[in-house]
Amino acid sequence: MISMPYITQLSKKNISEDIINHSKNKLLRFGIVGCGDISHVHGKAVSSIPNVHFVACADLNETRAEAWADQYECERYFTDYHKMISEMALDGIVLATWPNQHLQQIKDCADGGIKNILCQKSLAITGAEAMEIWDVVNANDIFLMEGFMYRHHPALKKLESIVADGEIGPVDNVRAVFSDYDPEEEDPDDTNRNWRQRKECGGGIPYDFACYAVNACGHFSNSLPVKVYASGGKSEKFDIINRMYGMVEYENGCVGIIESSKKSSFSQELQISCANGILSLPISWTIYDQVTINQTFRRDWAEVFHYSFEIPHTDAYFQEMVNFVNVINNNDAPGMPLRETLVNIFVIEALVESVLTKKIVDLELPTRLIEYFNNNKERI
Repeated sequence: MISMPYITQLSKKNISEDIINHSKNKLLRFGIVGCGDISHVHGKAVSSIPNVHFVACADLNETRAEAWADQYECERYFTDYHKMISEMALDGIVLATWPNQHLQQIKDCADGGIKNILCQKSLAITGAEAMEIWDVVNANDIFLMEGFMYRHHPALKKLESIVADGEIGPVDNVRAVFSDYDPEEEDPDDTNRNWRQRKECGGGIPYDFACYAVNACGHFSNSLPVKVYASGGKSEKFDIINRMYGMVEYENGCVGIIESSKKSSFSQELQISCANGILSLPISWTIYDQVTINQTFRRDWAEVFHYSFEIPHTDAYFQEMVNFVNVINNNDAPGMPLRETLVNIFVIEALVESVLTKKIVDLELPTRLIEYFNNNKERI
């Protein structure tokens, strides 16, 4: 075995200095909608970035909103996000809310003059919703980025650089797994149970776990999807899809293999199989520690060699927020491009249809979305 460690050096100090240089003449005032668990990763991220501050927060639960405002030193808190938007002169907003709420909230942000939105995944539940959101952001000149924090992690950047280098050859298939066992202990009649178990909120595997796998397959295929097939199952208790095993065929011949289940033990694997080797990342989505990328290749039949690339611990949410701020300040491109988000929503919708109908689904993307994707596509 050949082991060649590669250490990615990432300096938060340097990143902070970049932010200072880019935004020293302007304080960015942010607001957040939704003060639940996920909101705190954004609050902590902004607290580490100079010249950016959460000045307001909004949540239907007044106690939670007040506590959040206190923790992150907001000027005000609200139980109605419409009032926050109209009264706080915000430069940007974070939507830390459920998938079924995003369309209306983005419309309300647009009506209130908000020009920069970071929206938690999944952006939408259907392709039609995604296109409506696209129309809103186009009409109002809004920068919208979906919150897939893993895309900003240096482990993903390293995978991208290896593929882009070309030595490993063209991508043949991408296999992405996101599973974790759910014992389903909550009461199905409890309307306050976690959104992930509530169909009306966009709960279930497709918009919670599988969306990561779909995102990675689409990104590394670097091509438009043409058809999908998936099998899976539903939770009888919550009436949500809780198992999804799918395949996505892309225009360039690449195949995406998606495995996502709440009836299986924890797994977050990403594997990119290329002509001259295979890349694998054992923990890919919620990376909370240092992680190792493994690269394998063969010289002779069944003689396999390995490289390893050690990536130190990095806060992906911090990196995501840095990117969001830099795009606002015209110093970076979005790490999660909207063209990919829009296409991925159609893929998720098709996978859901395939699970329910047990049929192959041909993807018919809107012509203008195909043109937008192709005209803005960059080689990984």
